[in-house]
Amino acid sequence: MMKMVNLLTNPSRWMCQQSQGLPLLFLFMLPLNLYADEGIIEKEITYTVVKGDYGEMIEGKLGISWTDIATANSINPRAPLAKGQALKVKFRRIIPPRIDNGIIINIPDRTLYRFSEGKLKDYYFIAAGKPTWQTPLGEFTIKNKAKDPTWYVPPSIQKEMEENGQDVIVEIPPGPENPLGKYWLQLSLQGIGLHGTNSPHSIYKFRSHGCMRLRPEVAEFLFKDVVVGTKGIVMYETVKAAKTSDNRIVIEVYKDFYKRRINYDEKIKEKLKELNALEKVDWNKIKEAIEKKDGLVWDVSL
Repeated sequence: MMKMVNLLTNPSRWMCQQSQGLPLLFLFMLPLNLYADEGIIEKEITYTVVKGDYGEMIEGKLGISWTDIATANSINPRAPLAKGQALKVKFRRIIPPRIDNGIIINIPDRTLYRFSEGKLKDYYFIAAGKPTWQTPLGEFTIKNKAKDPTWYVPPSIQKEMEENGQDVIVEIPPGPENPLGKYWLQLSLQGIGLHGTNSPHSIYKFRSHGCMRLRPEVAEFLFKDVVVGTKGIVMYETVKAAKTSDNRIVIEVYKDFYKRRINYDEKIKEKLKELNALEKVDWNKIKEAIEKKDGLVWDVSL
């Protein structure tokens, strides 16, 4: 039997598991009038490399794959980065179905969106549950918040540790070794929360055991800004579509990371029907977008 390790001191208790250049925040806390009325976020970003940066880390800060960032800057994605190096990229993201007030988390695009009076307020990138430990979907309410939480390791994760030949840890107190970071927002979805992380390079990936990780500075901001009782939805939208102000039809297609047997043709037809755009698109472009599933915004207009 593996050694059982108790790292507890004892503040707040949380589990976190599914039942099986400018300050970074500036990038996402923009005035509402900078968001396009047609439901697309568009902005030019110049990111300055800081000490310790590498592709995976930057990917989680910008919500764009490192391959796409490197391509946009004509650099080798495997080449080392220099402190102070400027990276330019255009960020485009179709906003998912809106709610009047609250939070929408879309798992395929690994993004948390906040709405106020039906308008997008801000957005942040998350790390979602691994395909083998999927983040549960559905409506939720923020039930509690805790600073400096203690992680009580669920039995299923203890079992995973044992099977991997690791010492079995049952509790981890606040501190740099705690995977929950310094801030925890408890969702009404059983055992699931939004929290900080001691692995910021995991953001914008599928790395958790069901909870949704946030960059430390984002977790701190949302901890202070989101009130208990806030409602939201965790959804799984692999296809999004929108009509631009000049009547162009754009779509965004993601991989079916959780293998939910998505019928992409039907999903896209459903979205285009909502826009009254079934006869206004190039189906060859749509076929290519479905084949690539790259999460980029495609103009599929005729």
